[in-house]
Amino acid sequence: MCPSCRRTFLASEVPPPLAEAEAEADPPPAKKKTKMEKREMTLAEMQLQLAKKRAANNSSRVVEEEEDDDEESDEEEEQQNNQSEMMYVEDSDFYNFDADRSEKCFKKGQVWALYGDYDGMPRQYALVEMMIPGSKFRAQIRWLDLQPDGEEGKPCGEFKVGRVVTVHSVNIFSHLVAYERVSREVYRIYPKKGSVWALHGGKDSDSGRPKYEFVVFLSGYSDLYGASFGYLEKVEGFRSIFTRRDVGHHAVQTLQKGDMGKLSHQIPARKAPKGEGSTLPPSDCWELDPASLPSELLHVNLRK
Repeated sequence: MCPSCRRTFLASEVPPPLAEAEAEADPPPAKKKTKMEKREMTLAEMQLQLAKKRAANNSSRVVEEEEDDDEESDEEEEQQNNQSEMMYVEDSDFYNFDADRSEKCFKKGQVWALYGDYDGMPRQYALVEMMIPGSKFRAQIRWLDLQPDGEEGKPCGEFKVGRVVTVHSVNIFSHLVAYERVSREVYRIYPKKGSVWALHGGKDSDSGRPKYEFVVFLSGYSDLYGASFGYLEKVEGFRSIFTRRDVGHHAVQTLQKGDMGKLSHQIPARKAPKGEGSTLPPSDCWELDPASLPSELLHVNLRK
């Protein structure tokens, strides 16, 4: 996509003369291996890979305990952070979602969504208890546990403040969470009007990976009326631009109180910009944060 006019085009890779000469000197298997090594993972793929590593190490959280603060771990984490920021910029179409989770965005009393261990999607919540002064990012947070059973993985309901941990990286955070404070240590989290969420859609029969459907809420949730929403579908020619899928009679659906289990996670989203010469469809479009989408969805399919 042209960074100036935002029009899409088909590009061809042309190696420089030196690289071309070196490639001719190498045997065919070596050229193939070099090409494979240069492929960069998307941020969503990296999140999933990190989640698998954490599961293999029997780690239940993506944080360090306050007493565990060795330099080697910090150095490895910093390298991963730098890689994440580089890959994220490549995956976005218009908006830089990383700007909304930079170090300067964090303040005491905020509730944030964090990427989980299961598939890297932001289903865990934490309260920022304090920011620790220093040259590097350090925040003391308290996990929010779903009530009454404390079961993890459900993104809506009433959450109670839990144990304290210290985190050293902004890259485990996804987005700020809108909430209602029920009592001193209880927070109520449900979809708000205009927010975009993923619904569980079963598993892919071939890969076994989770499938999702994506919706935008047209009203806020209430216990009495539930919440209305519309389905979204991906716009061809973009990585993470979506528009309303249905029109007419079936365009508006309702999520009732007993349907909360269908929700998977909230996805940071922005209304996509339009202007003269825009290649976006005339209907409203949303750009979804690639870090909260499955990696296989981020491929760009060119329009016919």
